[in-house]
Amino acid sequence: MKVVITHHNADLDALASSIAAAKLHGASALANNVVNPPVKKFLALHKDFYGLVQASEVENEQIEEVIVVDVRDARRLKEYEEILASTPKTRVYDHHPASEFDIEADWEQIEPVGACATLLVERLLEENIPISPAEATLFLLGIYSDTGRLSFSSTQARDVKVCAALLDLGANLRVVNRFLRRQYSDEQSKLLVECMASLSEESVHEVEFAFVQASTEKFVHGASSVVQQVLEFGGHDAIFGVIEFRKNRRVQVIGRSRVSYVNMGAILSQFGGGGHRGAAAATIKHKTPEVVVEEIKALLCKTPPEPARVRDLMNSPVVTVSHDTPLGEVAGVLQTHNISGAPVIRDEEICGIVSKRDVRRAERSQNLGLPVSSHMTHEVSTISPREPIEDALSLMIEHDVGRLPVVSDGKIVGIITRTDLIAALYMKLPEDLEPLDEL
Repeated sequence: MKVVITHHNADLDALASSIAAAKLHGASALANNVVNPPVKKFLALHKDFYGLVQASEVENEQIEEVIVVDVRDARRLKEYEEILASTPKTRVYDHHPASEFDIEADWEQIEPVGACATLLVERLLEENIPISPAEATLFLLGIYSDTGRLSFSSTQARDVKVCAALLDLGANLRVVNRFLRRQYSDEQSKLLVECMASLSEESVHEVEFAFVQASTEKFVHGASSVVQQVLEFGGHDAIFGVIEFRKNRRVQVIGRSRVSYVNMGAILSQFGGGGHRGAAAATIKHKTPEVVVEEIKALLCKTPPEPARVRDLMNSPVVTVSHDTPLGEVAGVLQTHNISGAPVIRDEEICGIVSKRDVRRAERSQNLGLPVSSHMTHEVSTISPREPIEDALSLMIEHDVGRLPVVSDGKIVGIITRTDLIAALYMKLPEDLEPLDEL
């Protein structure tokens, strides 16, 4: 017989991948001893429908192939050590980065999609294997949960295409939304309060990290959801939740990042953990939360994140106009340099911003002979060349401006425009940015 196994504390993607793999290979999906709260709630209603088999009901000698889904790290498969050791053939489907603890497989499909279920549903669709509306709903639930409803940066076009196909096959969004709705247990609610009260901030190379600490007697299922919620509350680039479970005598570190240049999987692999760029975890024994936090901070300072910064994108030198320049001349300057606006300088300092829109307004009122200071924007938002480009994006959105003068030591050294940021967002990956000319 063939069996499907997945990782300890299985999530919705793991469950969906298990059922899809069982369907694809005519196998039996084994039920995990420990699953996370959303899976537990889903199975409370559906466990008989999907035919999960208890591992105790299977004789190891009968197993001819083990199919491993949504994991290949042996540390997360300890409850299946005997099965893996005795099976003659192992097949792996996974979407996580490699680690030194990965099991050896006879066949594997490892691809960086947003959810492992995507890989398996693609195979089901390619082989024209029928998918019922209930199965389509579970598969959609798995993909949505692992991609943040297709919003996480790890989401690929393939995930979206599979979701569209599942909706065509009758996936029920009302059911999906019911089980994705965030509902906290009493333990999670207490953990959230403690985390919020302990929140501290650390800036490393202008990248903003949040740290939260908590201590509970027993292990809290769904602690990662609590840490994610704290990140969503604040405006930080990334967060580390360091939670002590006293009865188990261990500290769990949960890392979440909303920016591409903070690789949580790589950071927490240094502590024996792992995961994705945006989400990872590690379990540490014989250390206090305070010691763990200091070790994380030391690692960040030793190997700091390197985001694309304003200096990588800004235009320099900058075309400027004096505060007493007539608006008629300003129109010529903007046209000559093919730019839509320019900083206004008084006594070598920025005192305003003038745009084509300001010039057109002066032209309509026949005021082109007035100095630019009469029609410019006086309140100017500026930014340092050292800041990540995400900070420039946030400033432009917050203040609804089309350009930001870049200032260092009180002097203007460049300018970054809305056009530059749009190019960065849609044409290039942040880590591959090159300086762009003003458009």
